Amino acid sequence: MKLKTINGNDLNKHLEGKILICRGKINMNELELIIKKIEDNIDSDDFEMIMIECIDDIKSNYNQLDSVQPLLQLMERNPLTYFGSPGEIVHFVETFYKKGYEEKLISSLKRMPTVHTIWMLHRIINGTDNPEYYLNLLKQISENKYYDKEIREEAAHFLSMH
Repeated sequence: MKLKTINGNDLNKHLEGKILICRGKINMNELELIIKKIEDNIDSDDFEMIMIECIDDIKSNYNQLDSVQPLLQLMERNPLTYFGSPGEIVHFVETFYKKGYEEKLISSLKRMPTVHTIWMLHRIINGTDNPEYYLNLLKQISENKYYDKEIREEAAHFLSMH
């Protein structure tokens, strides 16, 4: 679809490579392509720079709570991957703290905990007055033989701090 010009600017060039949000809804196909770029470069020497670039794109064009779950699912598919300390993804998703992020993280941890999402849960525990529910979840993860040993050990490590 060819867009008209406004004030002499060609909107097609302006919008090229940009993600469109229609009526407040995220174009999930475009978001998934950005996340795929992150995932396709996990083993790249340029991974950190690519991740920063992609998260900047998401911040600019998908700065909504609906972007959190696909990013957590990326981590679920790569449970032992180092995504930074805490990293661009964490900085982005934590902007939705107390706006629905916690529920999405809990759902992710119940589907497939990762080393990184366990650490993210620990950050929530440190910021709450009622950590019992979160600590119980850490305990369940640390005792579940289905999960990779490194994931169980990470949960046990953070559990031991409380």
